[in-house]
Amino acid sequence: MSASPAVVITTRLPPQICGVGAYSWLAHKHRPDGFSPAEFIVMEGAAQSRDLLRWDAINEFHGDPGKLGRALDRMGPANVLLHYAGRAYQRFGCPTWMPRVLSKWKAKFPKGRLTVFFHEAPGRLPRLSRHFLLGKIGRRIIRQLAAVADVLVTNTENHVAILQKLTGRDNIHCIPIGSNIEPVSSSQPRVETEFLIFGLPFGRFQTLQWFDSEIRAWQTSGRVSALHLIGPEDEEFTPRANELIGGWPKPASAVRHGALPDAEVSRLFARARFALTNVTPETWSKSGVFMACAATGCAAVIKSRAPQLLPLSHAIAAEEVEKISDAELASRTVSLKAWYYQNADWSVTAKRLAALVEGKEPEL
Repeated sequence: MSASPAVVITTRLPPQICGVGAYSWLAHKHRPDGFSPAEFIVMEGAAQSRDLLRWDAINEFHGDPGKLGRALDRMGPANVLLHYAGRAYQRFGCPTWMPRVLSKWKAKFPKGRLTVFFHEAPGRLPRLSRHFLLGKIGRRIIRQLAAVADVLVTNTENHVAILQKLTGRDNIHCIPIGSNIEPVSSSQPRVETEFLIFGLPFGRFQTLQWFDSEIRAWQTSGRVSALHLIGPEDEEFTPRANELIGGWPKPASAVRHGALPDAEVSRLFARARFALTNVTPETWSKSGVFMACAATGCAAVIKSRAPQLLPLSHAIAAEEVEKISDAELASRTVSLKAWYYQNADWSVTAKRLAALVEGKEPEL
C-alpha cells in the first residue's frame, strides 16, 4: 500500500457529539490492515478525543486557515481526506478560506492526493430566501473544492446527482454510512409492543410528527405499550416534542432516556420490536438510525415502503405494523441485516473509503 502519510480533516471527534466526526473516526478505526494510520486535524476538542480514543495523532486548528495550512505543510505530499459539511467549519456554512488552503497545499506538494467526502449537498433556494446568498456562496465553495480534489465521495445517490450538476464531474463515489451503534448479544426475546425513536432532537421531533396519527392509533389498539425516546435534549425541539406527546391517548407510554452510552442504546435496539425512522428513498443511505436498525435486527418502520428499492424493500411501512405476519416480519428483518453486513458494515465502508483515499480501485 501507499507509504504516504494519511491526514483526515474533520469536525469534532468523540466524545463531542457530531455525526460527521463519529463517521470520520469509525471509518479510520475499521480500516483494513495495510492502510496508513491517519493524523487527524479537527476543529476543536483534540485533548478530550486523544484521551477517549487513545489516539495521540489528533490536533486542532479552531477554524484558523493559517494553522490548517501549516499542519498540511508539515505533512507534505500526504493522502488527505476532508470530511466536508459547511456549517461544521463556519457558522453560516461558508468556509470560503478552505479551498484556498487546500489549493496552496496542492501547489506546494503536487504529489499529494485530496479526497473530499461531501456529507451534505446544497438544495436550491428561492431568490427571496434570506439564505439565498449563503447558499450561492456554499455552492461556489463546493465547486472550488471539487476543482482541487482528486476524488469526490458522498453518501446518497441524490447527493451524487446534485454534485454532478454542480461540479461537472461524473466520477463521484457513493458510500452509504454505517451504524454508530455496535450490536450487543441478547438472549432475551424482543418486547413486541415496545417501539423506539433514536437520534438528535430535530430528527426525533420530525419522526414524532410523521408518525403522530399512527402512534395515536397504535396506543388505542394496544399495539404500543412503550415508546423509547433516545438521544440528547435541547431547548427548541424537546419542548415541541413534549407538547405533541402530551396530546396522545397515553402520553405516559413515552419513555424519555436522554443521551445514553452506546451499549445501553444497543440494548434498547435489541429489546424493542420496531424503530420508527424518518428516512425516505432519497435519505436512507445517510441515516445512522436506519443503519442501526439493520445492524441490530430491529424492524425499521418507514412512512411508505419502496418495494423495488433495496434496502427499503426490507423495511416495514407504517400501515403494515398492525397486520404484518410474524413470518414476514422475521424475513424482512433478517434480509435487512444481511444486506447491511454485505454493503454498509464499517468493515466494508472503511475498506472502500481507504482504497479511494490511497488511490486503489475500491471493491464494490
